[in-house]
Amino acid sequence: MNNVQQFADSLADQLNRSVEIDDCSLRPLALTEQHGDIDDVRIRSILQRHSSPEVFEYAFSLDIAHAAGPVRYPPHPTLQTLPRVCIPMRAHGELHGYLWLIDSPALTEADIAAATGTAADIAEVLHQQSQSSATALDREAQLVSALLTSPRPDPPAEVLRDEPLLGFARPLKALTMKLAPVSGGELLDGRAMRGTVQELMYARPTGDSLLGYSDDAIRLVTAGEVDDDRLRPFRHALRRAAQRRGWSLYGTGIGSSASTLEELLRSGLQSEYAATVAHTRKLEQLSWEELGPDVVFFALPWTTQNLEILFPGAADLFADENRLVRESLDAYVECGGDTRRAAALLSVHRTTLYYRLDRAKELLGDDWAQGERRAGLQLALRLAMLIRSSV
Repeated sequence: MNNVQQFADSLADQLNRSVEIDDCSLRPLALTEQHGDIDDVRIRSILQRHSSPEVFEYAFSLDIAHAAGPVRYPPHPTLQTLPRVCIPMRAHGELHGYLWLIDSPALTEADIAAATGTAADIAEVLHQQSQSSATALDREAQLVSALLTSPRPDPPAEVLRDEPLLGFARPLKALTMKLAPVSGGELLDGRAMRGTVQELMYARPTGDSLLGYSDDAIRLVTAGEVDDDRLRPFRHALRRAAQRRGWSLYGTGIGSSASTLEELLRSGLQSEYAATVAHTRKLEQLSWEELGPDVVFFALPWTTQNLEILFPGAADLFADENRLVRESLDAYVECGGDTRRAAALLSVHRTTLYYRLDRAKELLGDDWAQGERRAGLQLALRLAMLIRSSV
């Protein structure tokens, strides 16, 4: 980024005012020394290197991402900002960031013309850097895909030799962060996912890691333990990138530790499954070790056919007219057969619960609560819950 800083410093000296260069996510790439008036937004950029959600929303309220030229911002009373001029930096048809100037005292047309020229020069530098980093990113993403996709092709020997992480000096873990489009959002496709990963390059967890993607998920291979503090900045950056595209985070899964390529592949499959279960449980994140009984459904298709294998007749419980019976069975099983607790959980009288359990006998047979039949029903009900929650 030295060239970017040099361009910014030169423009600041020419105009005798502060210059800020941001990437497309409003993260500062270059900040000059202070000239003239200053406000809280400028101080935050210098000290914290990011914008608050309120400033972020205000910055994009004038649609600078699609602006063809400089955009003037009036002062914002609530945010206590000074007036600004924002110049989108484009090269070869792509947006690479924004050049910001405080518009106090007011910039002249000659000032804005000089700043526009500098913005174009910086955009060209960023484009060249982007092309170089994109090539490296593509190689890295292809490697992650090869490591975590089943059946896994053996990575070339030179790749293993050139990637220190794959020497397994420390155990590795695979992470899967699933994404889902919301109404009106962009489609989840390779091009959009690639662009998202480019935005996340500098937010990846500290320490050694490899970053990639699949059709509907961001994939990460990282060394060492993955604690919340280490992952939080990356997840925050991913959430912001997803929101801009009209996507939502579907769930994050973490696989078990791996010390070989085969174990790493298994960790990747585990992380993908844990991400799906995290979504069904309405959890932000779930590790393989935290799955509990749901681990039994790993690699098992979540289908009504498998409900019938676990307990013949279980699919009948999911007819609309049997909803109350199914919910009563869910509560009864969850409470370990304690009818008092189950009735309280359902907020019904125990007589009502007994009536519904008698109805279950009519649907499932008199022996549904006995021995292996009961165990099979419990598994079927759990699988059915996962199926319903995953939709």
